[in-house]
Amino acid sequence: MDPITDGDHGALHDPIKVRLEAVNRRLVRPGFLHNITPSRLPSQAASETSLSPAEAPLIKEGARAPSHHRHSHLHLVALSLDDFAPDEVDLTQPLILDPSVDHNASLLDPRVGPHLASLFVQARDAYAKMAAERAFQPFAHGHQDLVLAVDFNYFGTRMVTASSDHRLKVWDKKDEQWTMVESWKAHDAEIVDVKWNGPFMGEVVGSIGEDGRCKLWQEDVTEVPMSGTRFKLIANIGSLTNAPFMSLDFKNIMQETWLALITRDGHLSVYEPSDPSNLNDWTAIAEHWICENAPPQRQEEVGFKVVFHKEKLPCYTAIMAGLDRKSLGLAVAAMNDVFIFRTDKAKRFWPVVTLTGARQIIRDLAWANGSMRGHDIIATASKDGAIRIYELSTPRSEKTSSSGGTSSTATASDSMSSPQSRARKNAPSGIGAGLAGASKAPAASQDHEQYPGRIRQVVKLTDELTNHHGAVWRVAFSQMGDLLVSTGDDAAIRTWKKAVNGHWAEYAEIETARDN
Repeated sequence: MDPITDGDHGALHDPIKVRLEAVNRRLVRPGFLHNITPSRLPSQAASETSLSPAEAPLIKEGARAPSHHRHSHLHLVALSLDDFAPDEVDLTQPLILDPSVDHNASLLDPRVGPHLASLFVQARDAYAKMAAERAFQPFAHGHQDLVLAVDFNYFGTRMVTASSDHRLKVWDKKDEQWTMVESWKAHDAEIVDVKWNGPFMGEVVGSIGEDGRCKLWQEDVTEVPMSGTRFKLIANIGSLTNAPFMSLDFKNIMQETWLALITRDGHLSVYEPSDPSNLNDWTAIAEHWICENAPPQRQEEVGFKVVFHKEKLPCYTAIMAGLDRKSLGLAVAAMNDVFIFRTDKAKRFWPVVTLTGARQIIRDLAWANGSMRGHDIIATASKDGAIRIYELSTPRSEKTSSSGGTSSTATASDSMSSPQSRARKNAPSGIGAGLAGASKAPAASQDHEQYPGRIRQVVKLTDELTNHHGAVWRVAFSQMGDLLVSTGDDAAIRTWKKAVNGHWAEYAEIETARDN
């Protein structure tokens, strides 16, 4: 399918996108889209709220005033056949009125339905053709419930899927097809996250479920595929707070392995094997309450995520400034903020910076590879519909901070607490004290002397991308860190690339059909 060239802007447009835009122009007026707020986008508007009077489109004279009850967002209102042609029909009224309270529904313009249906059929046919040309094929995962997490191994040749049906499935890629090699019940509740460990310690999968357990599974190649016993349970870690885990991640430096976990109530813990040669027994080396000063309420929607910096070495500018070459980098999303931690030469975690700006909870975050770039790049996906990209850099002179950025330097008391202190305390401690008392932090030179391997870094919000029409759920960088892929409630997979001007811009878009 050849793209269409826009003569005015020189841009390339997919015919599918052109058809969808034609439909959108008939569904809403530009004024409505201009005034709509992120909280009114499809992710929330369809289920939680309706338009407020200030945001509602104007009603045609003679039409019925909107009811104050919750309204359907898809009902077509009555319009006069004598006044409008199909191309001129204003369909913003469905966002206001509800058929249960509007008794004029019988006056619906009969030309509107077939006209829009024809456009949708054309778009659907274009989707099918695109899928055939680009080798997109429906994937029958075989789970009996929703698939909540998917992860690929280091080489991209194996995939594991986790589902609400309590099962894990492992797939191998052969001849461009995915073949299931094992399926087993891994938890006594729905599985919310799953990760492959690095390739240096065998084929190991880590999973967490609503049963409050983190389990590690190691493949036994002597077992027959699809026997249900090919992946053996080698470790079973329970939540220290009795709240279920919400996210996990692995970090590998050759044969060394670390595991980060965070619970639904904001308790962060980092583990390492007691014996580096096997992954059967794990020891907690750091833990802390991320939201110690403002814990989430029981009924509050929460967002927590842990992501390690996966490269072997940190950014070279940070190493030159004094950061330990084996320092671990850990990004922790906690509600609307992201905390960045590193380890010093004593392997103690300390808070480096805080990434702010999100107006609603953060669903996902990604840490880009590219240690020779000179700075780190971190992307976040938020429920407010925005992707935010931050640059984490090391100032040339650690005595002054760069303009436009924020920094944080922590003392020993600001580090993550040891596993022995697990109860909440009235006085701020650990990460909470570090963030609250950043202004009282010592100078960088004193910090170097007292805590070797600690440096000061600054963070800058460089881009806020809002092309997604709804909440953004997932972001991921390419292996080289030069491309960013995202997906959200608008059922679109968008690819972003850094432009010549230094800012990230949309590079490509793939619309995916919703499965009703």
